[in-house]
Amino acid sequence: MYRKETKAFTLIELIVVIAIIGVLAAILVPSMVGYVGASKIASANANAKLAYSTAANYVTDTEVAGYTISDDVYKVFLQTDHAGSQAFERNGLELPAALQSMMGSPSEFSGYTIMVLDAGLCKEAFWAKTEVDQYVGHYPGETTAKGEYPTVGENCGLTITQPVDDDQLDS
Repeated sequence: MYRKETKAFTLIELIVVIAIIGVLAAILVPSMVGYVGASKIASANANAKLAYSTAANYVTDTEVAGYTISDDVYKVFLQTDHAGSQAFERNGLELPAALQSMMGSPSEFSGYTIMVLDAGLCKEAFWAKTEVDQYVGHYPGETTAKGEYPTVGENCGLTITQPVDDDQLDS
């Protein structure tokens, strides 16, 4: 009888290869999770810095126009769905509208920001994608870990003196 030999992997060889792949995956997956968290923190810090810079620009423009801006804590929802810039006056009263106009258009900047103004200057900014997001960015002084600050829904542990307009939340 003529027997044709076929070359194939045995069941044991296949199980060993699958086990090796499983061990490698078990080693790599936890380290990748750390990179995802670090990138979310870096993004939140960058957006907080952008909000800070935008608010500082508005404060400077307001002062140049001859107005003063009140020392308060503002909470602003940056919308994702408005097209183009919204009009706002540089009179010291429309920081939320200015932030929405200058930051709210691209979806990557949309989220919630809290601005702290003191002595007519921007003191600090917080930013998060949602009100319950644990990745809260901060500027100046960057967030280094998830949950370092309370969520924006908890006002980052601050007392908000300028609440969000109901019109902003309906949009």
